Amino acid sequence: MSDIIQKALIAKRESKHIEFKQAFDVSSPREWCEVIKDIVAMANSGGGVIIFGLDNKGIPSGQSVTALGQLDPSDVSNKIAKYTGPTDLEFEIRELSKKKQKLMAFLVHGSGIPVIFEKPGTYDIGGGRQNSAFSAGMVYFRHGAKSEPGTSDDIRLVIERQLEFIRKSWLKGVRKIVQAPPESQIIATAPHRGLPSRHMFPSLIRAVADPNATPILLTREPQKAEGILVHEQVSNAISDEINNVIDANRILAKGQQHFFLGDPVYYRIYAERHHVTQPDEDILLLLRSAVCDFYAPGLYWLLRLPGQASAKIFADIYLYPKNPHIYYLMRLAILLGKRFSGWLLRQWADRWEKHPQPPSFYWTFTDMVERISSVDSVLLASRLSPNVSFNIDVTDSRAVKELLDKPGQAALLLSKACMRVFEGDRSMRTVARNLDFLAYGREASLKLRRLGDLIIQAIGHKKPGDIVDTKE
Repeated sequence: MSDIIQKALIAKRESKHIEFKQAFDVSSPREWCEVIKDIVAMANSGGGVIIFGLDNKGIPSGQSVTALGQLDPSDVSNKIAKYTGPTDLEFEIRELSKKKQKLMAFLVHGSGIPVIFEKPGTYDIGGGRQNSAFSAGMVYFRHGAKSEPGTSDDIRLVIERQLEFIRKSWLKGVRKIVQAPPESQIIATAPHRGLPSRHMFPSLIRAVADPNATPILLTREPQKAEGILVHEQVSNAISDEINNVIDANRILAKGQQHFFLGDPVYYRIYAERHHVTQPDEDILLLLRSAVCDFYAPGLYWLLRLPGQASAKIFADIYLYPKNPHIYYLMRLAILLGKRFSGWLLRQWADRWEKHPQPPSFYWTFTDMVERISSVDSVLLASRLSPNVSFNIDVTDSRAVKELLDKPGQAALLLSKACMRVFEGDRSMRTVARNLDFLAYGREASLKLRRLGDLIIQAIGHKKPGDIVDTKE
């Protein structure tokens, strides 16, 4: 952060990360509200510096800033918290000089989660009138040299900064694993006699310094892999940042049951779904967004939730059907078995069979139910042919028939596909949805049988609604 101070001292104008103030009256509520707005906007924009004692061209103003030097940083933090509530916002008070004139600066660090004003910055302007520097519920960012309400682009940049931090943390941890000390040797050991290799190791393997620990073979060839190597630093860094993104969405959504940050960020979270540690209400929001908003993979969330909570989501899909989102209910119905899928088909037959032009999903589901006794339920729900191959990247191609009984490998490919969506390859969305059923379909069919009854209870005697076509 010292670089930004040096840039500010030679700058001839204000910018996104640099703000000049000629003077500051520590007893003025108006000036405090304005500077608090600038501090919060800078933190949300990645950080910056506010220098007191310079005019808008960066020239020393000659105004005294001695009073600022007597401020306790905790007092300033309390003033900010009065309007924002408790935050992790960090800043420092620095004493500077330019052309032998004493200056004071607030050095503002970037905030991982956008800071939102909970109370308006209102102050008296005389004559019984009031003005506001900022409004409650608003998120402020720096636009050039101004602190203004945020836009969707501002939110996108916040998320991109956080995800870049995740990438760097990940690579840092990986380098610590693969860079062995000088003169190290790589040793591959044969399996113990009489014990198949697949039974030798747990599914999760941890790198340790214990010389007596069982040696393992590190390989890039998935078919030779005996488990998943876990590195504590990598796991913790990813977990913290992915959960920070979900926390940021909760704040920005302001109680709405919607993933405010958009589907690319949702796919990025799903790629690291095993690191998500959130209460049920946040997992429910992620599932609702996947099923009702994005038509995205979400079975992992469904397996983590109590059935009563998730049943309402699928009842809503039934009562207020949208295309293509209705397909999620159809595919889930196949996993839940003949009883629920038969009930659903009868309900739709009553609604659509005599209609002059039934929706195409009705005929698709009729065909799926007819095949439920002769086709593997996971294969049927995934809507794939066993001979179809997934080509996520040039080094990894797998046929569906290879993945049916290897959900762990399907889950790894699913994460890769989600990352490709996040990186801009929208064609991978369909691949990710289908892999989701290969990765978690078998587990869902075993654990969620009662969910069908809960969905029926949530629907009651209500009839299915008219289909609404939407863009994917």
